Amino acid sequence: MLGTLTSAWVKQRPRAFRAAVWLTAVAGPLLIALAAFASHLALLQGGFLVIALILVTALAVAGGVWPAVTALLLSIAARMFFFPPPFMLSLIGFAIAGLAISLLMAKVGRLAAQQAALRRVATLVAHTVPAKELFAAAAGEAGRLVGADYVSMSQDESGDLVTIAAWDRSAERVRAGGLWSLIRGLVGAFFRTGRPGRIDDIAAAYQSLAEDARAHRLRAVVAVPIMVAGSSRGAMLIGSTVRWAMPAYTERRMAGFADLLGAAISNAENRAGLACLADEQAALRRVATLVAREAPPEKVFTAVTEEAGHLLQAEITSMLRYECDGTSTIVASWGKGARASLPVGDRQPLEGRNLATMISETSRPARLDHYDDVSGVRVKRLAAAGFRSGVGAPIIVEGRLWGAVLAATTDAHVLSSRAESRIGSFTDLVATAVSNAENRAELMASRARVLAAADEARRQIERDLHDGAQQRLVSLTLALRAAQTAIPPDSGQLGEDLASVAEGLNSVLDDLRELARGIHPSILSAGGLVPALKTLARRSIVPVELDLHRVARLPEQVEVAAYYVVSEALANAAKHSGASVVQIGADIESDVLHLHVVDDGHGGADPALGSGLVGLKDRVEALGGKVAVRSPAGAGTRLDAELPLAA
Repeated sequence: MLGTLTSAWVKQRPRAFRAAVWLTAVAGPLLIALAAFASHLALLQGGFLVIALILVTALAVAGGVWPAVTALLLSIAARMFFFPPPFMLSLIGFAIAGLAISLLMAKVGRLAAQQAALRRVATLVAHTVPAKELFAAAAGEAGRLVGADYVSMSQDESGDLVTIAAWDRSAERVRAGGLWSLIRGLVGAFFRTGRPGRIDDIAAAYQSLAEDARAHRLRAVVAVPIMVAGSSRGAMLIGSTVRWAMPAYTERRMAGFADLLGAAISNAENRAGLACLADEQAALRRVATLVAREAPPEKVFTAVTEEAGHLLQAEITSMLRYECDGTSTIVASWGKGARASLPVGDRQPLEGRNLATMISETSRPARLDHYDDVSGVRVKRLAAAGFRSGVGAPIIVEGRLWGAVLAATTDAHVLSSRAESRIGSFTDLVATAVSNAENRAELMASRARVLAAADEARRQIERDLHDGAQQRLVSLTLALRAAQTAIPPDSGQLGEDLASVAEGLNSVLDDLRELARGIHPSILSAGGLVPALKTLARRSIVPVELDLHRVARLPEQVEVAAYYVVSEALANAAKHSGASVVQIGADIESDVLHLHVVDDGHGGADPALGSGLVGLKDRVEALGGKVAVRSPAGAGTRLDAELPLAA
């Protein structure tokens, strides 16, 4: 036992230093005695024990208990051999003082070494160095402090200890570790209690462990749990190649390192949690911005799959829509170097065991921790490409299951237990975007139906006027002309009255034709937008400059909307602007008709005060277009309209 404890101390110091300490412990008392004996100085001979006590103290500080005790015993022997017989009381006092000083100074030295080692590790913790670097440094410091042969810093993963960093005295370096299943029995015991444990003879205690321990030539092991928030998260494993060689204070001294590592793990997890939360909030904010700006659903879908993929560290993410015929369609997909793809537009039946089917049946989040027994075209494609796990969350739009967001990875341990809830945050935004898009589509369709009904009513009125009152007036005019020709030229007052009635009928007919053209311009139906705009320009009391490019026949509803935009703008310019000229431009670009009407009047127009512009805005927006009016005071008025041709 004494030899093994001495060995444990010796291994804490460099070899040259150890040799110097032991040489001083053996030769020091002899040299002091010879010097005092040869000098014949009474003072030196009388102070021999004092000098020897100073030497013992120095050795206790530098080398520990055993070199100091060795020097103490040799000093007593030299005193008795070289000098006259001493008083026994002085020798006893010297021995007691030397032993007490040796023990005290050795303890102080061990405490100072421990504090220095802890301070170095604490400095690394404060500087938030990477976990592997921190654990490696702690392993080396702990091994040198207690004179161990092997130290492993391990993390608990489902009952096994996976080594993060390990230190081996034989190589004086940190080397890669592995799975420490060899001490699972010991680990299970102290993981349940949260207390340190030890095996002083592995071969005798656990026969099944001896073979694994032989890889490191270990005979004894001390295990100290690393506690985080009251639960064991890992362990420090301190091993020795000598049985019973681990000092009794090993567990106590290692507890300080375990506490520092526990604090480091807790801090790292807190920082990681905050960083993860910040990343999640930033991703959600980007998607929410798209939703708030009423971006097209396809753009929102693509952004969600990409953001969710980055956030979950998945290799592939996708969004699918459930169809009414029992199939699902991929509406967005994102992959990070994925070896399989889920192309947009891919449509497959809902069958087999896979995330899409599970979510469609339950309308709840689902998870597949392995792809061993999955079935279905898409999931088999992923499994064949090496994917091993996946999660998904449903998209619920106004109480009905609309679709799902899915994520898959090649590593079964990447997707955390919170993956479903994190995807769920995105699906809520998707549901909002889908609901908004559907509501906008319904609103635009409703407005389009109203406008179509109004246009049809206007055309019906025009037809009724043309086929009814207008034709009746034409017939009456013709009959009156016939009557005029039948009366003699000298009819006097009768002829004048008939001529006056004929002029009145012509005037009413002209007014009726003008009214019919205002209800629905026939030239627009007959010739298209360009002739209709030229007719408006000729009738305008303000000079008009036309600039029309690549404008041929367009969809009827687009031509009608463009005609009324220009007509209302010209009417406003004539009534309110005081303009000297109006410029009208039209061009088609990317299947969109771009219109602009610009005048050089005094400006200051407020669209909110003009019911005509409000009605035009409704008409244009019902077709998916936009109207903008800029009218700074004194700088004229500019009206811009965009009308998609696919409206």
